Amino acid sequence: MAKFVTVEEAVSHVGDAMTLMLGGFSTYGSPEELIIGLAERFEKTGSPRGISVISGITPGDKSESYEPLMGYNVGLNLMRADGLISSVRIALADARAIGYKIQDNKIAGFLYPMGVLLNLTRAVAGGQPGLITKVGLGTFCDPRNEGCAVNGMAKDLGPVVELMEIDGKEYLFYKAFKPDVAFIRGTYADEDGNISIEQEALIGAELEMAAAVRNNGGTVIMQVAEIVKRGSIPAKSVRFHSSFVDYIIKTQNPDNHRQCYITPKYRPELTGMLRTASSVESAMKLDPRKVIARRGAMELTPGAVINFGVGIPAAINSVADEEGIADKTVTSVESGPMGGVVQDGLAFPGVANAEAIYSQTDILNMYGGGLLDMTFLGSAEIDFRGNVNVSKFAGRNGGPGGFIDISQNAKKVFFVGMFTAGRPKPDIAITGGKMSILSDGSEIKYVNEVQQITFSGDQALKNGQEVMYISERAVFKLTNDGIMLMEIAPGVDLDKDVLGKMEFKPLVSPELKTMDARIFLEEKMGLAL
Repeated sequence: MAKFVTVEEAVSHVGDAMTLMLGGFSTYGSPEELIIGLAERFEKTGSPRGISVISGITPGDKSESYEPLMGYNVGLNLMRADGLISSVRIALADARAIGYKIQDNKIAGFLYPMGVLLNLTRAVAGGQPGLITKVGLGTFCDPRNEGCAVNGMAKDLGPVVELMEIDGKEYLFYKAFKPDVAFIRGTYADEDGNISIEQEALIGAELEMAAAVRNNGGTVIMQVAEIVKRGSIPAKSVRFHSSFVDYIIKTQNPDNHRQCYITPKYRPELTGMLRTASSVESAMKLDPRKVIARRGAMELTPGAVINFGVGIPAAINSVADEEGIADKTVTSVESGPMGGVVQDGLAFPGVANAEAIYSQTDILNMYGGGLLDMTFLGSAEIDFRGNVNVSKFAGRNGGPGGFIDISQNAKKVFFVGMFTAGRPKPDIAITGGKMSILSDGSEIKYVNEVQQITFSGDQALKNGQEVMYISERAVFKLTNDGIMLMEIAPGVDLDKDVLGKMEFKPLVSPELKTMDARIFLEEKMGLAL
């Protein structure tokens, strides 16, 4: 039976060189009080040293410095002290301090597709030697490239993935690991140690983590908001049976158990517990972001199951809502929810008024089997072969998150984003149905060779996927001979504003078109599916 302990006693069970599995997903679900307790123990005693951390999307607030947006350190950033962590196996470092440490070769960095890491955890829980999948072929995860080992320290530790062939087809075999301890969060624990998660916005892979640690003889430590009477949690609401759990702490500071870092209070509409009345949002202003979103919305088809990424991709859903066609498609997020309103910014990937909420592992498995008809994703770099990088840029090697799982398995893939980047931001005017490029960003995004292959154009062609690249001034598609320019915005100069802002010369369609004029006018487009 689980034992109720203090934070100090709980974190004392983490020893030198142990492997720690850490729950949470970006700004949601962090076992914050346990992380704080471990960081404080290291600061006071110098122990534990050299631990390995395994986490999906690491708890963190995406801050670009050691002074996060909320004014205090959160998530895995708290464990950035030299000597505490020796290596990480993660999908994405939303604890940006860890991403910089990977890039600076101060800790060994193994970066995985999120679905691969979650399913690998499930395989470890089931006593399997590893995971066989096509996800990652042709990307930096492929051992013919980096093999998930993205810095020198990781390469020195040896391979974690191997290329194999089954019935003449290529697969990747991701090797199992042996975890020692887990930090996981729930909502309520009853007096026997059974734990529920009803106030969590997402159903993460924490159950898989607990099972993997327990079945390997390790220690499972839970953080909960409250302790309730024996038998008061309905059986169907018990996510972790007491036999899965060794130690439980009750959160002492409510700030260390927020539903989301940026949410001051519990929002039941993010959990599926109730539905809030929809409010009519004002239409987006006509700017380059809306231009991109409008062009993306023109690709929507009735009944399609669609994944929208954060940022400009999510704005496509806003345009669809403005045009009255949002209910003609089905939204899905790699965090598990389907339907509803995807939250933007630091509230992503929460979903208000979802129609269904699956576990992250299950939804990514469904993606792998072909659930997604299309996806709209961002991009940091694109090259002539159609390769895309979103995992290594701006001095940080942060990981792909669910990007690889999504982009390799959707039938149609649309990469949407500004044509150039950097500071100062591009200054672009849209007047009279035309676009004028007054000044451009300092960074070119269409480059000769991407720094890291997060999406492989060659693999997409092998998979028979349709791929397009949409910006505010140009639209490209992937062909067998490279990416081809298909459309340009009215008012832009082909040579100066498009070809002159690329490191390579793309193919140009002999039927090069001007983008739909409705995109550049203030009034609604009148889209219909």
